[in-house]
Amino acid sequence: MGKKSRQKWLNRGEKVENSKRKYKNKKKTMKYATIAIVIVAIVAVGGWQGYKYYKKNNVATNNIEQKIEDKEIAVIETSKGVVKIRLYRSVAPKTVDNFVKLANSGFYENIKFHRVIKEFMIQTGDPLTKDDSKKDQWGTGGSDAQFDDEINPWELGVPEATIKENIDAGYKYDRNLKSLPNNVGAVAMANAGPNTNSSQFFIITEKDQSSLDGKHTVFGHVIDGMDIVKSIAGVKTDGSDRPEEAVIIKKITIEEEQPKPQTEETENDISPVGIKATDSNGNPIDINSNQIQVETVPVK
Repeated sequence: MGKKSRQKWLNRGEKVENSKRKYKNKKKTMKYATIAIVIVAIVAVGGWQGYKYYKKNNVATNNIEQKIEDKEIAVIETSKGVVKIRLYRSVAPKTVDNFVKLANSGFYENIKFHRVIKEFMIQTGDPLTKDDSKKDQWGTGGSDAQFDDEINPWELGVPEATIKENIDAGYKYDRNLKSLPNNVGAVAMANAGPNTNSSQFFIITEKDQSSLDGKHTVFGHVIDGMDIVKSIAGVKTDGSDRPEEAVIIKKITIEEEQPKPQTEETENDISPVGIKATDSNGNPIDINSNQIQVETVPVK
């Protein structure tokens, strides 16, 4: 074999080896690209499924976590309009139980809002307000039963010094509870001191009222009708914060929240971001997706 022919042969062999290396590198790159796509797909679908599970079991309402058992909605029909409140039985079971019993018995019917403080709250629940001749006593009445507070001040970030003062004053706290803050839209029990909860409650209308944390049990939150709440808060009041215009509770109905009708999304639906991938041999990998297709292609 001549020198030129030998060199040509060697060059040909080198080209073949280079082609083999390139093919192996492409195959390896495709393999890693496919693995990466599959990982991204699994994470994407898993993340969406995790989000769907959270959405199904927990709903954030103004920084309040709603658990799946908190399905009771108090529909308060007032002379100003309707206010809907989600009741948090998972947080304050005794308080919610008392409120529901009173509402179902008709206790709150024809009771007035007797206290309105601008940029703060509106208060109701006193049966004495049914009698205008007892106006001087409004705010002192309640139901026959009284019950303890349901508060965990440590979770609410109440300073230790304040907690100690409150305990010394007679407040009973429970570290196992998951308390809710007195923020805008919060519904809390009014009281005359530690563990004197009865039937009166108030709704925070403006600004978060953290100074009330540790002293008032929050058991609900306005989910609809905050405009009605602010309308009540806007009525004229006298020097004792009593509304000059009578705002009356016509009735309170307790309803169970119904699941939203499933249309685009069902229990077996996956993500609105669908993903499809294939393995290194071109075989499809089913990851329960149907909208966006990701295909592996040779990497040049």
